[in-house]
Amino acid sequence: MLSLASPMGWYWIAAPLAAAAFGVLLLLSGIGRLLTGAPVSGGVRSVIGAPFALVGLGASLIAFNTQSFARLTYEAPVADVSVKTADAANHIYAVTVARQDGSNTVQTCKIQGDEWLLSARVQKWKPWANVLGLDTTYNLDQLANKYLDALAASGKPITACDLKGPPPAVNQYVPQSWLFWLVDHAYVEDRRFGSAVYMPLADGAQYRVVMTQSGLNAEPANDAAKNANNAANGAAEPAQ
Repeated sequence: MLSLASPMGWYWIAAPLAAAAFGVLLLLSGIGRLLTGAPVSGGVRSVIGAPFALVGLGASLIAFNTQSFARLTYEAPVADVSVKTADAANHIYAVTVARQDGSNTVQTCKIQGDEWLLSARVQKWKPWANVLGLDTTYNLDQLANKYLDALAASGKPITACDLKGPPPAVNQYVPQSWLFWLVDHAYVEDRRFGSAVYMPLADGAQYRVVMTQSGLNAEPANDAAKNANNAANGAAEPAQ
């Protein structure tokens, strides 16, 4: 995450809060001068202080909101995924997701099908924001099932688990629509998109999921996973 333990994490929150505090103090000073009969200096301070307070508060809300996203400075591990057979006859597997993005949470889900699919919501920022230290961020979304054949999947149940976790604390006090509006009008966000990756379900298979600047990627981490992946890719190739 964009951790408060790092200097950059504090910078993105402390700087706008300081600007907001300066704006509030200047605004209050201006109002005080207006009330004491100094309209010119009071008006100037009020006109300057109000924008500082609003912009600083908006920027600090954006910074707080990014605390719910894991920060990406390079291609980095997101999670280790391991698979165990739970019910071979019905193609049900116990899939364990051990997150490697700082939360250190481990979650096991029952998934039915041929493949597991892991998705995330990704935010990519403007180049000038990257220079200041705000790199691509992401938030894991769901672990779901997938079948090799679309016809075979027709009528089959969807099995999925939520990986999002609790919402950021700032959402308790500020509507999410306000945060989206602030981000859209702050010209720091390049785009917001969904990314997903899938791999075969096979007993004993282990995978490593990584996040790149363009989205999620996954790779087999042991022989069982490599063999399952090779078999699935061979089955998916059209007949010559």
